[in-house]
Amino acid sequence: LFHDLQRANRVKDEFLATLSHELRTPLNAVLGWTRMLRRGTFPPERTASILETIERNASAQMQLVEELLDLSAMAAGGLRLNVTRVDLRDLIGGAVETVRPAAEAKSLQLIVSIEDCIEEIAGDPGRLRQVLWNLLSNAVKFTPAAGIIEVKATEGPVDLEITVRDTGPGIPTDFLPHVFEPFRQADSSATRVVGGLGLGLAIVRHIVEAHGGTVSAHSGGTDQGTVFSVRLPSGRPPSD
Repeated sequence: LFHDLQRANRVKDEFLATLSHELRTPLNAVLGWTRMLRRGTFPPERTASILETIERNASAQMQLVEELLDLSAMAAGGLRLNVTRVDLRDLIGGAVETVRPAAEAKSLQLIVSIEDCIEEIAGDPGRLRQVLWNLLSNAVKFTPAAGIIEVKATEGPVDLEITVRDTGPGIPTDFLPHVFEPFRQADSSATRVVGGLGLGLAIVRHIVEAHGGTVSAHSGGTDQGTVFSVRLPSGRPPSD
């Protein structure tokens, strides 16, 4: 028990340190560029690019705040789903197009494979879009240049499976059981290369489970890539 409490305190301290860093970084950029704009030390033709930088950093900070609010609501049982008919083909295609610019900037190859039999399911389109965006943006973030990201949707007897496979660094075997826990990151050091709060996968798990589904992660270890699998009920009875 004492060991568990020590680990919980260490995770909390690491998260608070990460949170302060992640919130401060875009805020410093917004304040710095705003002050320089007010001084008028830049030629007018640079104003548009400076405003774009300010907006990009403000958006990054807004995303961090939204992740914190989302997880807080989910932990309190406050996740509400607006269930309707969802076209998975359109949903997957839209999520892929959202991350495509970032993928192309790293020369990543995006491969999408959706079985012809995939149809609509009952779900919250906004929340399911959030699941796919989180998994895809993670894949883009961690996969090195010229890598491959594969998105596949297949139909089982009573459920649908969406997998996101990447050729990134993989997940260490000892960390794999904790990958969906909030505030946990495989690399929580101050020198980590990839930013973020480590909340995205915890949010993914909450949303998928709220839909009656499951999500799992598989990796052969370091430099072996990662596969995330989301299984959602199709709403059809099993065939004989």
